[in-house]
Amino acid sequence: MNRNGFFHGNSVSPVPTKKEDMLLLLFSALGCIVSSSIATKVGKVMTEKDLRRYLFADYDKLVRPVKDPNNAMIVKTSISLLAITELDEDNHTLVMETWTTMKWKDDYLTWDPNEFNNITILNVPDSEVWKPDLSVYTSSSDDSLFPRSNFLAVIYSDGTVSWIPAFTIKNRCPKQKKQETSYYFCNIRIGSWTYSVNLMDIQLIDELVPLNNFLDTNPNWILINAMTNRESKHAFVADRTHWNLNFLLSIPCGELR
Repeated sequence: MNRNGFFHGNSVSPVPTKKEDMLLLLFSALGCIVSSSIATKVGKVMTEKDLRRYLFADYDKLVRPVKDPNNAMIVKTSISLLAITELDEDNHTLVMETWTTMKWKDDYLTWDPNEFNNITILNVPDSEVWKPDLSVYTSSSDDSLFPRSNFLAVIYSDGTVSWIPAFTIKNRCPKQKKQETSYYFCNIRIGSWTYSVNLMDIQLIDELVPLNNFLDTNPNWILINAMTNRESKHAFVADRTHWNLNFLLSIPCGELR
């Protein structure tokens, strides 16, 4: 021992105090918790099941999915004709098979793909999401509202929802006459059943009626014209103004083939 009270040779560490012991234990515990958390996060593979739980934990499909209630829901729509299955010349009604495309943004169904194993698309039953209450105003039957079925809705990470149900439209088609030609004029008018223009903005996806998948093989009639337009209408019964989408079809009377 030298005169300052220290031993020569190997040094001896000072004896730790109780306060230092407690601090060491605290830092060790924190280190274990952090390392365990990191290991869990790195080792966890986020699946579609995890994503679905994340999106629908507090989701309400009964209200418009907008975070700002002053914003109108923009719903883009088109009707793709598949086939004309019946033309009742006595009652002036047309029955056709269609695919009806509807797209909108849902503010509450968004996520960061980086946090969910790069998942960018999620397919869910259409009954689980909010859907626009579009209906065919000119339908001649009670099933004017678009189907409530098990067609899947496709959700994209930016909140875009795409729903394309198959739908049978039975529409009134009055007979028209232009010069010497008689034809049936069908205006398939689609709009919201309850939402006014300030709550739902219905837009056309295509300016033309898509006929890529149309089977024009019926021997008794032929589709000669198909157009679209959009207009705003005031409903006096409900006292509201809403958007209408018109899909205009022309079919000559009589047998053409």
